Amino acid sequence: MKKAKGEHTSSDSVDRISELPKDILHRIMYFLTQEEAVRTSVLSKPWRYIWCTRPVLSFSDAAFKGNDDEFIRLIDASLERYYDQKLCVDEFHLCISKGYLNYQSYYILEKWIRTLVFLGMKKFRLSNCVEDGVIHYLPPVVFEARSLEDLHVEIRTSSDDDEKEYERIVFSKHLKKLHVKKVNTEDGVFHKAISSFPFVDIETMSLDSCKGLRNVKITNLRNLKNFSFVTKPSEGDCSIEIHPPSLETVKITHGNLRFDRGADFRNLNELYLFRVTSKLDHLSSCKFPSLKELTMYYCYELKEIKLFIDAPNIVHFRYLGDFIPSVSFATTSSREWCSMIHLCSNSGASSLWFRKLRELLESLSESKIVLVIFENSTNNEGVIQNIVGCEKPVVVERLGFRFYSSSTFSSLLNGAFSICRPKNVGPFHLRIHINVIKCVENILMKRESGNQLDQFSELLFRDLEEVGLEIYDKNRKEWNPTSLSELPNYEEAEYNLIRFALKWR
Repeated sequence: MKKAKGEHTSSDSVDRISELPKDILHRIMYFLTQEEAVRTSVLSKPWRYIWCTRPVLSFSDAAFKGNDDEFIRLIDASLERYYDQKLCVDEFHLCISKGYLNYQSYYILEKWIRTLVFLGMKKFRLSNCVEDGVIHYLPPVVFEARSLEDLHVEIRTSSDDDEKEYERIVFSKHLKKLHVKKVNTEDGVFHKAISSFPFVDIETMSLDSCKGLRNVKITNLRNLKNFSFVTKPSEGDCSIEIHPPSLETVKITHGNLRFDRGADFRNLNELYLFRVTSKLDHLSSCKFPSLKELTMYYCYELKEIKLFIDAPNIVHFRYLGDFIPSVSFATTSSREWCSMIHLCSNSGASSLWFRKLRELLESLSESKIVLVIFENSTNNEGVIQNIVGCEKPVVVERLGFRFYSSSTFSSLLNGAFSICRPKNVGPFHLRIHINVIKCVENILMKRESGNQLDQFSELLFRDLEEVGLEIYDKNRKEWNPTSLSELPNYEEAEYNLIRFALKWR
């Protein structure tokens, strides 16, 4: 059958793509996984071998079931084909899951890397995925590769020879990203290795679970934008000192973070701190004119200090902990920003606990506040009347609860209402929290029913004007009004979220 004039088939579209220059086809292949690239071989005859010359090579010995020789021959043949056809390799990924890469295979790896350097390799990633496998050291040529921009090394090293080898490292001046994971080293070796960095345009550095590091001092990386440090408590405490004004992102998981007092982090956009051991009081003397994201999770040294953050352009502040910190911000009232506070009341939400919480909410009152309380104690009864009416409650966008006891939830909810005026309460899962939903409705609807309120309830809800129940429509991604009588059977509900919408005078 003849095609109508102007009619095109899907094969026509494929043929048009096939006619593109080979370098553009390779660029398309760059964004595909190995499996996706192989599938393109069935599109048409010109596509049959395109995937064999994609600029990303990825090899894992997991599929070879211990057949090391076959695995090595495959890589040798692949690199030889690229070399003979003068093809470019932008990225090379090598995953060793059997732990056999040792002194004997050192020269094989060195040969591969030299070929890759000749082929213009820009990104090199080596990972050793077996717990007891050891890669003794990497050939220095990988660090010296002139074209290398991104180096990701995830290995386990063990011997003193490793450190001697790393002492001779000179990094390529074109290196942009360095990610080092599970490499054993000492402070002196590490700092000697990065001593060449003033002449390197490195922009991203990530140190993850590197045993032996006790002091990381990075002051000479003039172009460093992103710094990440991760360790475990079992690996010992590490002091981290960073000063480059070029920094845009800093993420620390464990460790003792140190800043110079009065430092001006003019370009820092995000600061993430998880279980850092430093007091952090020096942050009050620093300036963060560009800071938009501040996250503090389980930073216990905040307990004894009052923290003031000079961040006029803050957008999101996130806090998670089992104590109430004293934190305030220097912000411009014209800018909208949000605070997400997640608190665990492990020892009971006493009247003093709620008073401290109100002080924190008041200090963050210029922001849109989301308050979530994790309640793990049964000691909440009979403390709320002491704080009701003492000070004006703070407006909160959303009030949520997690891991609460049904026996004390009523007291906890009343305590929260005594210090804040939430626009929404929830969300609650209909199937799991049906009793809690009824409890919240019983408390809130007292005001709506017109029945006589006791003196405590009258004081607590004196400015509550309207209460509504809403259900989340996951298809439209919006909240819609409903009522308890209209709710689906909670025993049959799969994933229904419910919240209470409140309107205050």
